Amino acid sequence: MTYLATFSSQFDSILASRVLRSAGAVTTQLMPVPRELSTTCGTCVQFDWDGTPPTVDRAEHLYRRTGSAWELLR
Repeated sequence: MTYLATFSSQFDSILASRVLRSAGAVTTQLMPVPRELSTTCGTCVQFDWDGTPPTVDRAEHLYRRTGSAWELLR
């Protein structure tokens, strides 16, 4: 399953990407927040995770990919 976590700072997104990779994320990708989720500048981490998604420290929001849209989880 593909998830996306948004952050208020690049530092937090880089740190989360490293933590997710070491915790077993299948893939991680740092990227700008998609326009359909926010019109402000921001960074996010898109990652693939099998099972229940982990708690991502310092994340503003966590989304799950459902078809071609993002579903807000928290």
